[in-house]
Amino acid sequence: MTQVFYFIYLGIFSLAVLWPTCGNILLDLIVWLWTLVIVTEIARRTYIKHQKYKALSLLGHCVEIILILVFLILYLILRIIPNWVNFSDFITAKIVMAIGLIYFFYRLLGVYLPISPTLGPNLVRIVRMVKHDFVAFIRMFLIFLLAGGVTTQAVLYPNYPLGTQMLKNVLTRPLFALFLTQIQDLDGFKDCTPLYKNISPSYCTTRKTSSPFVSDAGIAAVATCPYSSLGGYIVVLQYLIICKLILTTILFAMFALTISKVDNEASSIWKFQRYALVVDFEERLCFPPPLTFLSYFAMLIRLIYRKMKKCKRNCEFFCKCWKKSALPEASSSSHRASQRLKRSEDYSYWKKCAKEYSLTLETQQKMSEFPKKQAEIVNNLKDDMQLQKKNIKRLSDRVVELERALQTSRIYLEDIKHMLDKSDVQGVSSTKGQSLHVASRQSPYPGTKLARFPVFDKYVPWESIYDVYDPKTYTKPKDQFLEYEIVFVDEDIFELRALEELRAQMPEEERVEQPALPNFRPMWNAVVTYRQGNATREVDRRSWITIDSQPVRYKLDPSGVPQNPMGRTGIRGKGSLWRWGPNHVIRGVVTRWRRKYTTDFQPTNYLYVDGKRVLEFIAVRKEDADEYLFCLPGDALHGLTSPYSTMCEAFMKSVFDEHDVDSKTELDQTDMIQFYAQFATSTHCPRSSASLSSPSRSTSQTMLPMLSGSRTSLRTEQDNQGFSACLLYKGYVDDPRNTDNAWVEAEVWNFHYDFADTFDSRILEDASVKWKEVSPYVKLVGNEAVIVQEAARIHDAYN
Repeated sequence: MTQVFYFIYLGIFSLAVLWPTCGNILLDLIVWLWTLVIVTEIARRTYIKHQKYKALSLLGHCVEIILILVFLILYLILRIIPNWVNFSDFITAKIVMAIGLIYFFYRLLGVYLPISPTLGPNLVRIVRMVKHDFVAFIRMFLIFLLAGGVTTQAVLYPNYPLGTQMLKNVLTRPLFALFLTQIQDLDGFKDCTPLYKNISPSYCTTRKTSSPFVSDAGIAAVATCPYSSLGGYIVVLQYLIICKLILTTILFAMFALTISKVDNEASSIWKFQRYALVVDFEERLCFPPPLTFLSYFAMLIRLIYRKMKKCKRNCEFFCKCWKKSALPEASSSSHRASQRLKRSEDYSYWKKCAKEYSLTLETQQKMSEFPKKQAEIVNNLKDDMQLQKKNIKRLSDRVVELERALQTSRIYLEDIKHMLDKSDVQGVSSTKGQSLHVASRQSPYPGTKLARFPVFDKYVPWESIYDVYDPKTYTKPKDQFLEYEIVFVDEDIFELRALEELRAQMPEEERVEQPALPNFRPMWNAVVTYRQGNATREVDRRSWITIDSQPVRYKLDPSGVPQNPMGRTGIRGKGSLWRWGPNHVIRGVVTRWRRKYTTDFQPTNYLYVDGKRVLEFIAVRKEDADEYLFCLPGDALHGLTSPYSTMCEAFMKSVFDEHDVDSKTELDQTDMIQFYAQFATSTHCPRSSASLSSPSRSTSQTMLPMLSGSRTSLRTEQDNQGFSACLLYKGYVDDPRNTDNAWVEAEVWNFHYDFADTFDSRILEDASVKWKEVSPYVKLVGNEAVIVQEAARIHDAYN
């Protein structure tokens, strides 16, 4: 309630100050009387404190009473009396009232805000900063203020006459520079600064002696005009730098240091000072100003009542019948008076001290028992932690097993889905993104026991975020390849980098003794031709995968090696492939219709399944593999010969087992088609049996005579002997050897013999070459079975 009335007082006071010109006499009288009531109340409380609380300091209250009384006198003389007697202007009155209003607003900080437990300690910090830091800052700032003011005035206004205006400029300009930056006169004024050129250099020797308070006639035109010079810039800039950058920073640092020092003790200091505030509120009347006259009236009535009661008691004292009863009453009244005197110091303050002492003893007792309880708690926590560790370890093991089982189950489900989804030719796509590789994610990696990192279908594309993807790295050592393949195998880039880093850490003497490292700097997405011995080798590192009929340029991963454009495989490195990036191979699918044979190996009708004829193709047993693992005839492209020469030569070696072949190195597609066309006949040749002699294989049976046959008109459509050839597929192959950094790309041709062929008479009867039927259950290396089924689909055969 007291605060509400005080804010009403401030509002009325503010309205009186803002009232234009001479103000409102009614408002002024209200403010003056209200202020008089306030100072009266302050004086009453100060007197009571002086009588009851000897330990309290009353200097602040006395100063406050004097200031308010001085304000009331000035208010009365300058504002109220001039309404009847004209001896003061209203401007001076407004200034005095404004200063008084500022004081009564600031008075809130020390009267009402300290009650708050939040703002109270902050006021302690503010007082400490103002009394110590700000005063020290002002003392230091005065040095630079005087130096900067005098030098700035002297350099910018060299002819300014001495006087009060100059003194004002010397003091106000550097002081306001803390808040305003006055630099408009550094360049001078256009209308008067050029007049400085008219002053002769010999002016000081020719001038007459004149007063420093009056400008000489020769320089009167530029007396108050600023002079632009380099010295002016230097003087002003150094002062601005010191004041705005250095001194203000020092002030903030001093404030921060004071806060850090006082921060821990601010709350305790505030609690100690709150005693005086509690005493002040205890002595306040029930009604706040200006309603205190009601309390004064009640006090007056109480005083009159006591006086009358005392007179009555004195009268009764002389009566003998009342003498005995008067003494106990007098002693009781004196006892009550003494009890009223025993207030703050004997009750509030000492009760607080006793309570704090009791709390201190209890705290010490608790602290003495605390180590035992802490030891018990620590032991219990230790036992619980051990138990929790065991439980967490068991739980973690179970979670890992569950996660592993879940991943395995998910992979198995995806494999089952891929097997059931026969309509999609998975893993065979010349266009990026049209299919997902399946065999390239199978574990373990061929020839090793390494398990691939689990990669589900949705995480195969590199665009899919897979934060936990951390596959192992595997690169087959170069010396484990076949002897004739070692020359075509790329170096292990990761191993070379590790050796380079290791040698970079070696001393110079030891590094010179080490053998030179291979200079392996491949050019990605390019074709490089160079000499290898007496032959020319072409290394094609371009990809056969296409996007919108355009060959794709594969990216490099952060380690600088090619990145599989078809997605993740679960293992990094080069694997068992011979090159980083694309590894090109060429394959041939040699097909014919499956026939029924008699006991003497004579063909009869075609074999039908589900109303469709059955295709059969030539399969070759893969080297260094078990006898049941077959693959399509063909070979890797190392760059020494053209792909079609490689295809023909590989067919002669793998199918006919003819290794002494004089092959040409620059055969083209037409030559290759002509090579396979020579095996077509219009009539069927009987299958060779044990009683028939095998065809002789000598060096005269080379590819050259076969390519120079009579078939000069070749076409992909079926010719008169039932032979047709077409490019079945060219692009990415879902090979189990694929990794994140190396993959297989194949060019696959289909050579179909619709009527008859001569293969049976030339193929040796052993287990390395077989005619295998095309069916959903055919098994070949990697994903070659899908390619064969694609050929059957093209010929509308059973698959």
